[in-house]
Amino acid sequence: MVLIQLSRFISPLAIIHSSYIFLAWMPLCVMLSILFIFGWRGVVPVLCGMFCTNLWNFHLSFLQTAVMLGSQTFVVLCACAILRWQLGTRWRYGLTSRYVWQRLFWLGLVTPIGIKCSMYLVGSFFDFPLKISTFFGDADAIFTVVDLLSLFTAVLIYNMLFYYLTRMIVSPHFAQILWRRDIAPSLGKEKRAFTLSWLAALSVLLLLLCTPYENDFIAGYLVPVFFIIFTLGVGKLRYPFLNLTWAVSTLCLLNYNQNFLQGVETEYSLAFILAVLISFSVCLLYMVRIYHRSEWLNRRWHLQALTDPLTLLPNFRALEQAPEQEAGKSFCCLRIDNLEFMSRHYGLMMRVHCIRSICRTLLPLMQENEKLYQLPGSELLLVLSGPETEGRLQHMVNILNSRQIHWNNTGLDMGYGAAWGRFDGNQETLQPLLGQLSWLAEQSCAHHHVLALDSREEMVSGQTTKQVLLLNTIRTALDQGDLLLYAQPIRNKEGEGYDEILARLKYDGGIMTPDKFLPLIAQFNLSARFDLQVLESLLKWLATHPCDKKDRAFQSI
Repeated sequence: MVLIQLSRFISPLAIIHSSYIFLAWMPLCVMLSILFIFGWRGVVPVLCGMFCTNLWNFHLSFLQTAVMLGSQTFVVLCACAILRWQLGTRWRYGLTSRYVWQRLFWLGLVTPIGIKCSMYLVGSFFDFPLKISTFFGDADAIFTVVDLLSLFTAVLIYNMLFYYLTRMIVSPHFAQILWRRDIAPSLGKEKRAFTLSWLAALSVLLLLLCTPYENDFIAGYLVPVFFIIFTLGVGKLRYPFLNLTWAVSTLCLLNYNQNFLQGVETEYSLAFILAVLISFSVCLLYMVRIYHRSEWLNRRWHLQALTDPLTLLPNFRALEQAPEQEAGKSFCCLRIDNLEFMSRHYGLMMRVHCIRSICRTLLPLMQENEKLYQLPGSELLLVLSGPETEGRLQHMVNILNSRQIHWNNTGLDMGYGAAWGRFDGNQETLQPLLGQLSWLAEQSCAHHHVLALDSREEMVSGQTTKQVLLLNTIRTALDQGDLLLYAQPIRNKEGEGYDEILARLKYDGGIMTPDKFLPLIAQFNLSARFDLQVLESLLKWLATHPCDKKDRAFQSI
C-alpha cells in the first residue's frame, strides 16, 4: 500500500477542462512490478494495496471500492495469466532480453485498453463521486485519449524503473547486481569518457528544460536535442541503464515542464507530447534490440570462423586468438598417416567421419581443461596439461592403432604417429613449433612411437628450418647465376678420354657441394631449371674458348 500510495503521489498531473488527469498512472507500474517479482503470490498484496489506496483517497463505499478495484486489476491479472500460459514458468525471467515483444503487446497495449474499457463498463452501471467520475466515462473524448495515453506511458516508460526500485527494496543485494551487470560496464576504461560526457550533457539539458525560467528558444530548439542524446546512447550503454535514465528524465520533464511543455495550451497538444514520448520509448527499445541482435550475430559469425565447419572442432585460427592461454602446456601433434590416401578413394566425407571418430575416442581420455584442435591436412593438435605427457599420448596412440574405423561397412586401417613439445606462449614461436611437431609426427608413423621434440629439437630444426633456409639460398644462387663448372678429365692409359663437368653453387663467399643442393633441387622440382643453367653456362664457356683440335673429345655432364 505504501508503494502504491507513493507512486500515486509522484505521478505527473495535468488539468483538462477543470479536471485533473494523470500523465502517467504509476500505480499500474507498482502492480506489474510486484507480480513480476513475486508471481501469483503477489496477487493478494496487490489487491489489498489497491483496495486500501482507493478507500483512503476517494472515501468510497465498500461496493464502489470493490468495483473500482476490479476494473483496475482484472485485466492486469488476465494479461499476466496469458503470459504465464504462453511463456511458461519463466515468464518473469529476462524482462529486458527475452520475450520482450510478447510482454509489450499484452502489458503495454492490451492491458491499458482493457483497463479503460473496464472502467467505462463499470461507469455505465455505477455512480462515482464527481472527483473521479471523468475517469469512468463522464468526460470529453480528448480527456479519454489523454487518460489512455497515461496508461501507455506508465507501462512503456516507468515500468522497469519501479521494478528495479521494488526489487532493491525486497533484496538490497540486487542493487550491487544491477550496478555490476548493467551500470559499471558503461563506466569501464573504454566507455568512461563517453558515459560521463553523455550524463553531463543530459544533466545540463534537463536543468535547462526544467528550470522555472521560461524561454522560447529553450522550448523550441533544445527539446529535439533531448531525443538525440538518447539515440546516441544506443549501442554504447546497457539497456537497463538507458531505460532508467530515460524514465527519470521524462519524469522530471513531465513534473517540471515550464520549458518542456511551454506553448502546450490545449489538451490536443498534450496528447501529442505523450504520444511522442510513447513512440520514442518503443523506438528506443527497438533500436537496442536491433543493436544487440547484430552484436549477437557478429559473435556467432566470429565463433563460426573459429570452428571447422565439417568436424565442428576449433581450428587453427582459434588457437591463434589466445596463445597465452595455452602457455606452459604440452602441444601434441597427432598424424593420421593413411587418411590422405584413403580419402582419394572413399571421398572427403570419409575424412570427416574418421576425424570425428578419432575425436570421440580421444575426448574421454582428456581432462576438462584440455583441448583438441583441427589442423590443416591429416593432423590434430592436442593441448594437454599435467605431467606424464609422453605416456598419456603413447596410450592414446596405442588405443587408436588397436581399433579400426568403419566406413560403409568397410574397416579402415589407419596408421598413427604423434610428437609433443612444450609451448612457451609466444606467438612468434607457435608456427615453427607446429611445423617441427608435424615433421616429427610424420617420422613417428613408421614405428608408432611417440617422439618428444625437446630431445630432438636440433635434429628437427636441421630437417625443417635449416632445410628451408638452404632452399632459399639455392633459389637465390640460381636466380643470380652463381654457378661454378669444373672440368674433371677422364683419361685412359693411352691419354684418350673426355672431361666430366662438375657443378657447384656459390653462396656467401663459400661453395656448396652437390650432396647438399641436389636433393632439395630434386624435391622441389628445380632439376630442369638447374640442368638448363648448366648447359647455358657450358655453352657460353665453349663459345668464349674455341678449340682448334679437330679430334677434341666431348665433355660429359
